[in-house]
Amino acid sequence: MMTFIKKISQLFQSQSTATTDASKASDIKSAVASLLYEAARVDRDVTDKDLVVAAESLSSLTESSKTEAQELLTVASIPENRPTSYHPLARIINKEFTYDQKCELITSMWSIAHSDDFVDPHEDHIIRKMSDLLYVTHQDFIHGKIKARKTGV
Repeated sequence: MMTFIKKISQLFQSQSTATTDASKASDIKSAVASLLYEAARVDRDVTDKDLVVAAESLSSLTESSKTEAQELLTVASIPENRPTSYHPLARIINKEFTYDQKCELITSMWSIAHSDDFVDPHEDHIIRKMSDLLYVTHQDFIHGKIKARKTGV
């Protein structure tokens, strides 16, 4: 009788773990999509080039398809889905991303900012703020800025 109960308990735990893993992947993709869309939106001029760079970055950072990346950005663009605070997004990313992935995210945000050949002060501000919230060093923050500028998106 006890082994039967243990087996049922293990079954529920394994299903719960699978659901949790899928939920984590979804949360991280949504968090990254929100930040990338914010980088595109903050200068009040979301261009097609901004969205292309954001979709490519999202696809690369989260290992999602281009179609899924575009869908996530579309969801992130809905005003009701925009973040009121960056802290919850930073918490998710800090928990799931390595330091190198966080640096790639900051570089991706810089690429979006540079996509129109002009970095708006609001773009600089949000990237600087996210860099601080993600514990990316100032040196890596600047390195990402220079790298994005050189690649010329």
